[in-house]
Amino acid sequence: MSNGAKITNVVLAGVGGQGSVLATRMLAAAVRRAGCDVVTSEVHGMSQRGGTVTTTVRFGPGVLAPGIAPGQADVLVAFERLEAARHLPLLRPGGLALVNDQRITPSVDALRAADYPADIEARAAAHRVILQLVPAFQLATDLNEPKLTSTVLLGALSNTLELPAEAWRGAIAEVAPARYVEANLAAFEVGREWLVGSPELAF
Repeated sequence: MSNGAKITNVVLAGVGGQGSVLATRMLAAAVRRAGCDVVTSEVHGMSQRGGTVTTTVRFGPGVLAPGIAPGQADVLVAFERLEAARHLPLLRPGGLALVNDQRITPSVDALRAADYPADIEARAAAHRVILQLVPAFQLATDLNEPKLTSTVLLGALSNTLELPAEAWRGAIAEVAPARYVEANLAAFEVGREWLVGSPELAF
């Protein structure tokens, strides 16, 4: 997605403990390193008890407010399938839902009662958005770093946003805890390689 002439709206949605807030900070740092204005928001909700965590990143010329209205997001980064289904209405027609292909049973009773969507592909089609499932948890597990699923997903995301690769790598080195920088960089590269060569996802 071009960051030179328009404001780009990204929503990140996950469950508490998945690393979505850290991923948001990495994305924002990458944007800043690329020389763009950026604003973010974090809505934690019941994150400490396994509830939904939704964050936003908006970047582009003169961007001021972090809010993204329904139907206005360019990209939804969902850290598991249920959160993808919940947040699809935020995407504009033609937007991208980049989804970690994983199911996580919420630990919050009110959320656990919700049916897990078996028809996410149909839901995406109904909203006229592009759905890209990424086996991010499996890729991170293959690295013996399942907690870095979010960074694998960022690697995949990096193929869809016009931010230099070095801005992403510098952001990871800046934001990740020092002892986990190398592991996060490795996870990022795995995700980036997995989705490379998908021009239909480069907006």
